[in-house]
Amino acid sequence: MIKIERLLSILVALLNKEVVSADELAKKLEVSKRTIYRDIESLGLSGLPVITIHGRNGGVGLMPSYKMDKYLFSDEEKLKIIESLRMQHNILQEDNQVLIEKLENLKGDESFSNLSFYSPTIHRTEIEQETKEKLATLRGAISQKKKLEIKYISLNGDITSRVISPSNIVLTNGSWYLEAYCEKRKDRRMFKLTRIREHLLIDEKPIQIEGKENDLTTSYEQAELIFHRNQLGKLYDFFLEEEIEIQNNYIKVNFKYDSNRNLTPFLLMFGSTVDVINPQTLKQEYYNELNKIHKKINDDNQLSYIP
Repeated sequence: MIKIERLLSILVALLNKEVVSADELAKKLEVSKRTIYRDIESLGLSGLPVITIHGRNGGVGLMPSYKMDKYLFSDEEKLKIIESLRMQHNILQEDNQVLIEKLENLKGDESFSNLSFYSPTIHRTEIEQETKEKLATLRGAISQKKKLEIKYISLNGDITSRVISPSNIVLTNGSWYLEAYCEKRKDRRMFKLTRIREHLLIDEKPIQIEGKENDLTTSYEQAELIFHRNQLGKLYDFFLEEEIEIQNNYIKVNFKYDSNRNLTPFLLMFGSTVDVINPQTLKQEYYNELNKIHKKINDDNQLSYIP
């Protein structure tokens, strides 16, 4: 089950019962208790008044004052729901139009029609359409609890066949990814959808790893970059105001990034207008890639002069 669907299921259970145990939720949603505890924490961080009841008949619940108003939505809350449904309707091609119209009929005179989503990724329209078709199959595999056999092309061009148990779909850094347990690697992996070239549903139950679902380790490092002054407009597409320090002839950027992700392709977007100051590991990776490009250009030039 996709995480957002699981969160909604937990919320409905909390709204309809005074107290729900983690065991009950785990069995109902077919996940581990550890996953349930993380989901409840996510609901609490989102602003819902989740409370914990200790004792023999304990569990989790919602504050009584909140439950009294569970069916009353403000115009702002209706707007958020409609925006979310429209995003899902446009990005994932879900048929939410009837539900959107029903919610719009409940609102006041304020218009909610000024929000549109055309391109959720950085890809060309043709690639985006192909990816949306894959999304429909992959979401079906997750909801039907089935395995997939895929042909996957890695970043360096290796082609492999994999049998995977999909668990989650993520949109990050302008691309869609599928989180799944890979039987070939005996571990969970993130598969970029544009690199999944073939996919076939297998009528087998997926493999679930107890206590590890959606528990990908994130390790943050502080990065310091120097950009040419003429890159300022582009930098606001990627960095916060407080991360950007504008000088007379250059721009310094300090930010935290996930060291498990390859930042080099992002840096190459800026060509010669960026320099890496810290960390040294990132600087070395970036320079290694620049040297490869430089060597290839020299090799190509030499070949062009062969009589």
